[in-house]
Amino acid sequence: MRKPRSLALFPAIAIAAVALSACATRIPIGTDFREVSGQYESLVDVRFVTNRGLVNSSRRGDYFGDDHGELSAGTCRVGFESGDRRGDVLRVDTRPLETVFSGIAPGLFVIYVHGYGEYFAKNCWRAALLQARLGLDDRMLLFSWPSSSYLTYAGDAKDLEQSIDELNDLLTLAAEAVGHDRVVLMAHSMGSRGLVAALRQRGGDAAKFHSAIFVAPDIRRDVFRDNVQMLQQRVSDITVYMSDNDRVLWLSTTVNVSGRLGVASEFDLEHANVVDITPTGSNDITGHLYHMLNPAVIEDLRALLGSDEKDTERNFHRVPGDLQGFWRLEPRP
Repeated sequence: MRKPRSLALFPAIAIAAVALSACATRIPIGTDFREVSGQYESLVDVRFVTNRGLVNSSRRGDYFGDDHGELSAGTCRVGFESGDRRGDVLRVDTRPLETVFSGIAPGLFVIYVHGYGEYFAKNCWRAALLQARLGLDDRMLLFSWPSSSYLTYAGDAKDLEQSIDELNDLLTLAAEAVGHDRVVLMAHSMGSRGLVAALRQRGGDAAKFHSAIFVAPDIRRDVFRDNVQMLQQRVSDITVYMSDNDRVLWLSTTVNVSGRLGVASEFDLEHANVVDITPTGSNDITGHLYHMLNPAVIEDLRALLGSDEKDTERNFHRVPGDLQGFWRLEPRP
């Protein structure tokens, strides 16, 4: 086991979180929130299904808020300037839930469950960034559950727990529309708890989903281990990404007084791949968003999801650890 890294940056993270939470943007549905201009290098449309409730504002119209509601579906359009990590949500449109899987591209289809502290607009631009960087155009869907700000960790955990039925409804719809064998389930941070709970609730389905990918999972290590056998009955492949540079999960370890799965240490899971990305460094102050910001992890995920040609040259590779199924992602010599 590795020792925790310094907690010195946690106050800075907390201050930044407060500032960001105060800027939560409400995106009106069906209106052009921002003008589309030549400033954007790319426009990304990302599908979503949400159990956030619709809020009616006489001043700005309807938008998805932070409370629970019925399942809704739609598309977010996000504009990115050159080299910008954060996009501008330009428009949100709704569509009938039963049509959200129409017109998807061939190949694996990813359902992405986000972590805590994300209001709807942040859900949209982060999912759009992830979709673009992983080469998943028309092959990804965001499940947006009613999290809100970084100040509501316990509240978000409760909201996620109350969203399990809706997440399961989505998984059933995806299996029927796309096929179990094409559906990849990807969860980030606290979203990992929701995905594990949803799969546990499904019972013994004969057909398995293609795979489950847990990125920086904010779930107790012992709880995950207790559920591994169940997960193996629900999905054909399990991959867990973890890092010692993840300061958010070191903080979660302290707050929850329990080891988090996403903090790197050799972890023996039969029939699962555990990938320690610590050697690739940290690409932001938190070290928690490496699936969107770390070129090494993005490269590894693209290979895992079949987004690149098989002969694509890679700059990083997996090096086997001491335990079967344990790998370290390192630069190629």
